[in-house]
Amino acid sequence: MLLAAFFICGLLVSYKYGLTGIAIYLALWGGSYLTIYSGTCRYCVYHGKKCPVPLEGSCAHHFMEKKENRFGNSQLFLATLAYLLRILLPVVIILREALYVYGVIYAVLFIAFWIVHIFVTGCPNCINDKCPLNPDYKYNRISVQEGN
Repeated sequence: MLLAAFFICGLLVSYKYGLTGIAIYLALWGGSYLTIYSGTCRYCVYHGKKCPVPLEGSCAHHFMEKKENRFGNSQLFLATLAYLLRILLPVVIILREALYVYGVIYAVLFIAFWIVHIFVTGCPNCINDKCPLNPDYKYNRISVQEGN
């Protein structure tokens, strides 16, 4: 629900620039999904399974085939890039047009989404032991280095 609210808020802000703003916003979101699916989700152990991040990873297997065991820092970077694509236009419009109320709402939705994702739904339930955000990542990395 937070992701949908975040999307709709960004869409409303982008409407400030009319249909062109909406088209650019939708294109950036499309690009973000292409980035996250091709650069992150296809390397994830959840590919083709029930992902703890609904909509993000749960349907990537319909568009991209799986790549084996390479989830790590580069996939985390590409996921971050995908989210930067999503916030780029609304943030520029909010700052340029001094839409402070929308800015506060947009920031609260974005922060709430990440708090829920990192601390409640996504990362705590993740079994991607090579992901740097996984709570067991440090332990798994030490175990592999020690030969356990």
